[in-house]
Amino acid sequence: MRELKLKAMYNNVISQAISESGRFLFAGNRFGDIFVQDLQDLESTDAPRSKVRIFPQGAQTEINSLCFHRDFLIVGAIGVIYGLAWNEEKRELSTLHKWEIKIPLDVDAVEVPDVNFLWLRVGTDYLYAGCGDNVIYQINLEDGSIVRDYRGHTDYIHGVTGSDKGQIYSASEDGTVRFWSEQQKESTGKLVPGENTQLMRPEYGKWIGAVSTNDDWLICGGGPKFSIWHLGTMECMRDFAFPGKVHVCDFVEENLLVAGEHSHAQFYAMNGDIQANIPLEHTAAYSAVWQLEPIKFMSIAGYSNKLHILNDFRFLDSKIELYGNTE
Repeated sequence: MRELKLKAMYNNVISQAISESGRFLFAGNRFGDIFVQDLQDLESTDAPRSKVRIFPQGAQTEINSLCFHRDFLIVGAIGVIYGLAWNEEKRELSTLHKWEIKIPLDVDAVEVPDVNFLWLRVGTDYLYAGCGDNVIYQINLEDGSIVRDYRGHTDYIHGVTGSDKGQIYSASEDGTVRFWSEQQKESTGKLVPGENTQLMRPEYGKWIGAVSTNDDWLICGGGPKFSIWHLGTMECMRDFAFPGKVHVCDFVEENLLVAGEHSHAQFYAMNGDIQANIPLEHTAAYSAVWQLEPIKFMSIAGYSNKLHILNDFRFLDSKIELYGNTE
């Protein structure tokens, strides 16, 4: 009981994923626990909500990143990516790793790198892992092979995303957003937001904590202000009033989501007008996942024992307590 209370007090959820069916939410934390919530419970406020299920991965495991592909929850931990089979009918996550992919260690490596971020290119079997060794690995999930690596960052990777046009974008502690193409060995371009006088916040540092794209536009932030860039001209078109350090950003329908070290998550229109101001209990928000179908919802997670649930992306509708509300 004491251990659960301590875990609840210091819970830090830094990754989430949604099942292929859109029915289940997965959240992972620094203590090596994976929580599973049935999203159908969020649709009705009258019916009693089922308890969160918890699947421990071991005290030595940190759940740094998650994504879902077919029937597998994919887990990025320290030095390894592994797959857990998900049985939706039984609501069971396998205890055995169905497959594992180890991150290659450089000869002069001092420590095993964290797998900080996982991004799956929709409609393919290609997974991209941004790691603590400053490298992005492209992995073929069909056979578990590392197809190639993307080298150029000089510090660890915080985020990876891509476009329908085949481009890849990565955000790093080194203060850059780098552009990549699967057809070229070297980076094809980069942004350095911290060098832009409009965006720089020296008191917070130069690091870039999050990046997202919708083909024509790119948004990013970290120590520098949250900003939007036009990919055709590589110019910063606007910065936004979000005052905290940025760990989360995304294009959500017609708006832009941003969250991080601030008491609120915020939605902005492209013109800079704030559309929604969502109060959070987190000391910092580190993860947000959302979908429109079959159940419209968003979950924002971070340094807290609660997931914050938005059903219409404009108001905070409910909170899911993790430790203390488990089966």
